Amino acid sequence: MILNQTMMDNLKSIRCLEGARIGKQQNVSANELGYRLIVLYYNTDGLQTKDLITEFMTQAGVVWLRKLLTRDIRTIASSEEAFASMNDYLGLLAANDDS
Repeated sequence: MILNQTMMDNLKSIRCLEGARIGKQQNVSANELGYRLIVLYYNTDGLQTKDLITEFMTQAGVVWLRKLLTRDIRTIASSEEAFASMNDYLGLLAANDDS
């Protein structure tokens, strides 16, 4: 995850709202921060905090938004793991095409 200014602003607002619940996030990786925000999302009752975390994850990208929606705090797959090939994806596209 690469943090942008909007994400940093959201994080600052989350810290103001949640205070000690979020703790110090200065010496953790961006990915660890993402996992901690997912846990916070499901442990807080604050709607504003939830909105800020949702915006943060939206800015982080589809992978992080999916992780938030599915409560997935497992490590993100690295590039060392095998993914589907382009032909696999094209085959799936063809299978979903009604024409």
